[in-house]
Amino acid sequence: MVTGFSYVIFSVCLFSLSEALNMAAVQPDSSALIRVKSRLYHSGVLSHCSRSSGRILSVCLPVCLPVCLLSSCCVGVDPGERSKAFHRLFLPSVMDGLLSLASQLMRRSECLSVFRKVMDSAGWLLRAHTQLTTQVLSSVHYEQIQMCDEATVSVVLTQAQDIFRLSDDSVLLLLNDVVGQLAVSSDSAVGVASVRLILLMANQLQLRLQPLLLRFRGLDSLLDKDWRGQGFDQEVDQLISLIQSGRGRMSPSQVCTSHFTSNTLSSFPEVFLTPPSPLCR
Repeated sequence: MVTGFSYVIFSVCLFSLSEALNMAAVQPDSSALIRVKSRLYHSGVLSHCSRSSGRILSVCLPVCLPVCLLSSCCVGVDPGERSKAFHRLFLPSVMDGLLSLASQLMRRSECLSVFRKVMDSAGWLLRAHTQLTTQVLSSVHYEQIQMCDEATVSVVLTQAQDIFRLSDDSVLLLLNDVVGQLAVSSDSAVGVASVRLILLMANQLQLRLQPLLLRFRGLDSLLDKDWRGQGFDQEVDQLISLIQSGRGRMSPSQVCTSHFTSNTLSSFPEVFLTPPSPLCR
């Protein structure tokens, strides 16, 4: 439990660290900032910030500073000899902590602004360390976050990634997320962000994307029926053409589609979201 006194000490330390980072950031020598971040990692300060955010939340105290400090220091840090532990253990634990924290904050109306800051921090971390993508897209916390009223947040989280680096399985998870938003949302902001993200994926992945898109049977019909007339018809037409041109290049045996259970299907119009195994048989 975080007492009032320990929270004051913790806050003073965080503000001091934040000031040190700000001072290093304006130095002509860019290596100064890297050295400060590296020292925070090697000294265990970042690990403490990662562990502390959830405990601070439990007593309704602000979490923005440790979260922002943590995500900022995880980008541009030199872990040195501990590089393997940093990338394989520490970064995944930080991302899981951010998503867990966000999933708790989304249930509290008074914490909406903090929720957005936490999601911004997760997005910042993900853009710098794209190897975390599969972890995010398969996270139970991330699945819960998609159910919040801030419907665009899951789309925003993935928009700026280097998609061409992702495996086909990760691309399918990302498509599952984005197409799911198109299927259940009526918000034009969600629609345009989702369509543009798929087109961005098509631009980066080229021919890799088309066979993956064809696993989502009925997507072109969904786009035509639900998303025309909302101010981005040109993008909708472009995506429909992309889907239909890919279908013309492939034989039926090459297209793997799957059905949801009847309970799930009632929530989706005609589109069938099919991640790789085990749904796709």
